[in-house]
Amino acid sequence: YQSFWIDNVIVVPSSTQEVLDGLLVLTEIELLRARRTMGLIEPVDTEPAASGGRAVEPNLTQIGADQVWGLGFDGTGMVVANIDTGVRYTHEILEPHYRGNLGGGVFDHDFNWLSGTDGSSAPVDDHGHGSHTMGTMIGDDGGTNQTGIAPGATWIACDACQSTGCSEASLLTCAQWIAAPYPVGNPSSTDPSKRPHVVNNSWGDCGSIYDSWFQASVDAWHAAGIYPVFSNGNASNCGYSTPPGCNTVGNPGRYGNVTGVGSTGQANGAYATHSNWGPTDNLDTVNPNGFPSVKPNVAAPGVDIRSSLGNSDTAYGSWDGTSMSAPHVAGLIALMWQAAPCLIGDYATTEDIIQNTAVAIPYASGSGGEGPGNLPNMATGWGEIDAYEAVVQATAYCNTDWLPW
Repeated sequence: YQSFWIDNVIVVPSSTQEVLDGLLVLTEIELLRARRTMGLIEPVDTEPAASGGRAVEPNLTQIGADQVWGLGFDGTGMVVANIDTGVRYTHEILEPHYRGNLGGGVFDHDFNWLSGTDGSSAPVDDHGHGSHTMGTMIGDDGGTNQTGIAPGATWIACDACQSTGCSEASLLTCAQWIAAPYPVGNPSSTDPSKRPHVVNNSWGDCGSIYDSWFQASVDAWHAAGIYPVFSNGNASNCGYSTPPGCNTVGNPGRYGNVTGVGSTGQANGAYATHSNWGPTDNLDTVNPNGFPSVKPNVAAPGVDIRSSLGNSDTAYGSWDGTSMSAPHVAGLIALMWQAAPCLIGDYATTEDIIQNTAVAIPYASGSGGEGPGNLPNMATGWGEIDAYEAVVQATAYCNTDWLPW
């Protein structure tokens, strides 16, 4: 068995009927249930992409990331993380930004990497999904491959997912490690000071009702000042039509206290029909903004997103999906918190700024619970993120003295 402190849970991989019957009579046990397996929010479409791209990718200019860099903010000092399929740490756009990179070809993976699946002592990615999402957050080789919204940030990662899915034990292991990282193979030596500022989660289920199994982990991240970002889910992963219709957002993306992210086109600011819809039945009590059932909260580019892959140090792919959208928001958090340090750990105010500065995309989903003129709505939320305006508003909130005029 494996016990967890981030939630009051003991995971048992297998047992006899005799043991199960014995547990059923113990009044100290609140609940016995089957173990869950979450799915990767698999890309809708994948295409190989050449090395030597367009320098700054069009999805980044679409949301104004390059304008933020022009103000002098690139995420420096911030740490981003993902729970995914792992990361190829030697990839040309990822290696320079790995927190475990000590320089001169020397790496220290302790506190910077954990495998919750196969016990690998160094970061690996046998799928590509985790490398792709990380590349959208921070990827930059200093030359012709700039895929990341926050290229000045550093990254750490926990591997919880394989091609067959993401087991509950692996996800809880990673949830704990994100809150309090520890050296490879030494879970008793935690150091919460090494936790990231934001964690991207491009995984989930196809449930249409709230499932609280991961709620304690999310709540613990909040308590630690870690910002949780989740993909809203793809229609094709769940067998839905396109567009998918109302109440198709899965868990944990439908949780009221996470920023759920839907998809827009690469550079057209329009709803992408692979992206699942709200509403959620787990109402937002942290930052309802007048519309507590709206999911996704915001949208970001999720079509033809070019980023790193895991099969070589120079491999790239252009993928579609909300898995590609969510890392844009995770990277935006890094930009905002560098520019406006008073927001660090302040989820509600940060999300409020992101929502209020988003570029509205009216969409008549007919789901109910939406705003006047379908703003916000259950397909695109408050709209497509605007990195420049979000950073400007963040600095205004914190009275940061940086403006060049």
